[in-house]
Amino acid sequence: MATSLRNAVLAALAVIPTTLSITITSAEVINTPFHSIYARQTCAGDVSCICEVLREALTGTNQTLFPSDGAIYKDFEDINYSAACRLSAACIVSPKNAQEVSTAINILSEAGTKFAVRSGGHNYIPGFGSIDEGGVLISLSSLNSTELSEDKKTAKIGPGSRWQAVYEALVPEGLVVIGGRVGPVGVGGLMLGGGLNYFATQRGLAFDNVKSYEVVLAGGSIVTASADNEYSDLYKGLRGGASNFGIVISYELYTYPVGDFYVDARAYNPNQTSDFLHAFGKYQDEGQSDPLSSVTVQLLETGPTILLLYNKPVQQAKAFDAFYSLESYQPILPAFNGSLLDILALTGSRFSTGEVRTYGETFSHKADVDLMIELYDIFTEETKNLPADASAVWVPNAIPASVATLGKQHGGNLLGLEEVPQQWYEWYITWTDPAQDTAILDLSQRITQRCTEAAKAKDLLLPYLFMNTAGKTQKVLASYGAENVEFIRTTAAKYDPEQVFQKLQNGGFLVRDL
Repeated sequence: MATSLRNAVLAALAVIPTTLSITITSAEVINTPFHSIYARQTCAGDVSCICEVLREALTGTNQTLFPSDGAIYKDFEDINYSAACRLSAACIVSPKNAQEVSTAINILSEAGTKFAVRSGGHNYIPGFGSIDEGGVLISLSSLNSTELSEDKKTAKIGPGSRWQAVYEALVPEGLVVIGGRVGPVGVGGLMLGGGLNYFATQRGLAFDNVKSYEVVLAGGSIVTASADNEYSDLYKGLRGGASNFGIVISYELYTYPVGDFYVDARAYNPNQTSDFLHAFGKYQDEGQSDPLSSVTVQLLETGPTILLLYNKPVQQAKAFDAFYSLESYQPILPAFNGSLLDILALTGSRFSTGEVRTYGETFSHKADVDLMIELYDIFTEETKNLPADASAVWVPNAIPASVATLGKQHGGNLLGLEEVPQQWYEWYITWTDPAQDTAILDLSQRITQRCTEAAKAKDLLLPYLFMNTAGKTQKVLASYGAENVEFIRTTAAKYDPEQVFQKLQNGGFLVRDL
């Protein structure tokens, strides 16, 4: 920012009263800082002015960064996983505690300044965890603590933490929380979207295992929402309603005992794909009834790969007999018994870095082997002529009926899941040339359209769209069903009556888009 504007801001701040106290009914009493008053009176419509106010309000090292700050700003911008999501915000602010998140949202809302909120930056939709020079990026990366309760029954985890760090804190204690399958993924986005995990058959989705949320609301108040307090509707809303209500600054998760796993990573030839998918279907019909078993599948141009996990150290697990019966495979590494941290060392290696751009979409259907094969044929047909720098990955997730059942047993969520075995997809395409962005998006939407039409033709299509892997134009909230949509609308209106998160938030699966 120009020195003259900075000096003007400082001079104006010096003559404004330091605080204006306001009482928030049934919530923590907070102060409206003088920075918010100045933002409202002087900076409306001027994002550069707002950024300078934020720099004065959040005084820690590198808490407010401008593009002119050079390499350190670029490092924060590049946290976004997909290069397509690395937009140049007017400034990036990194609050280090709840009160500073409250201060930031007060300043932005008072001035009517657009913003985006980023936890780990793994979402690959441009504008959801990023924003251009017309707004401010709130980075939650400094809210990255993992605090185990005294009785070790719960852990409070910041949204800016990565699952690698969370598990490194808990696994040595013989404990785990239900969270991400890959270490570099951030906590916040995965928890808001549902969260597939290695314990889903036993425990349900990640957000089905939240005891409480600490949330900064649009007015700056800080509340704790749980199933049995006055914010129980907000607690329920956050189990599917994502970023429509406020900014979650802490997740209190239940902990569970954890030991070593049986780990077996295998690769197959492309000409085995049909047999492999039949084995995958048989596993879902039979082997997945063992709640200690879990599989992670990827279908690549070079052939299928699978990670077999059993939540107990064994030599082999009967749950995986369908895969053992396949005639040949290439071990990615010899089968072993190891910890969750050993598994993360294996899965984290598949994450791209540098200037790789990523985009994908999702859909779901009732489990059916023949349909799985047909859908993969559609995918390979559509992606056979990708640019030379691009690649495509097909990821079917076998979801047992117990995921829906456990969600209901653990207090209920808003996803509207049917209690049937089903497949959720998280296929994606990677590329490096920005000139291909539009073509890849168009191709992705065509893949989704063809696949959903094929599933619908067999009367197997399910309405649910998995938020964590959904695409830019997919109507995730609407897929939950009318009753759940209405609950989200009502709850959002209650906790954000001025529609700050609808009008000013840059992107997301929001009520405004219904």
